[in-house]
Amino acid sequence: MKYRTLLVFGALLISLFASCSKRPTQSVWTSSDSFIIEPRVSVGPVHSGMTADQVVAAFGEPDNGDPDKIKLVALKYLKLGISVSLRSSDGMVSEVWCWTNSDSGMTKPFTGHTKEGIGIGANQAAIVSAYGNPNKDNSLEGDEVMRYDSLGLHFGLKNDKLISIGVFFKP
Repeated sequence: MKYRTLLVFGALLISLFASCSKRPTQSVWTSSDSFIIEPRVSVGPVHSGMTADQVVAAFGEPDNGDPDKIKLVALKYLKLGISVSLRSSDGMVSEVWCWTNSDSGMTKPFTGHTKEGIGIGANQAAIVSAYGNPNKDNSLEGDEVMRYDSLGLHFGLKNDKLISIGVFFKP
C-alpha cells in the first residue's frame, strides 16, 4: 500500500512538472477592455523589460507563429487588437501597438485606454486636451500621426478618429 501511494504521488508530480513546462497555446485574455496604457511602462499586463517568453506565458502563442521556431519581430494577438514588438538585440519588449480592426488585420479592436481615457475612436481634440500639442504631427492623405516622443506615445488617426496607439518602452 505504501509503495502504491508513493507511485501515485510520483506520477502526479511528474504530470504537474510536465504541464508546467508547456506554454499555453491560447490566450487567457479574451478582451483588452481592462488594459490601461501607462506611457513608457505598460499596456495592460505587457510591461517594459518583458521577454518574448514572458509575453507568450501571459497571452499564449501569438497569432503569427511560434517565436521559438522563427525569429519574430512582433507577436500579434489579433483578438486583443495588439502587437508586441521585440528588440532584435536582446529579444525584450520595445513597443506595443494597439489597433482598431480596420486596416490592421486584427479580428477585434483594442478596447483599453490610457490613464487619461484616450482609446481607439477618440478624436484629435480629445488627444490634445489630454496631452497638449504633439511635438511632431505628420499628415498624409487623411491619415495623421500625433507624436509625443517624450511620453513614448504615437497616436494614428484616420479622418479624425484614433485607429492606432503606439506605446514605446524605456530601453
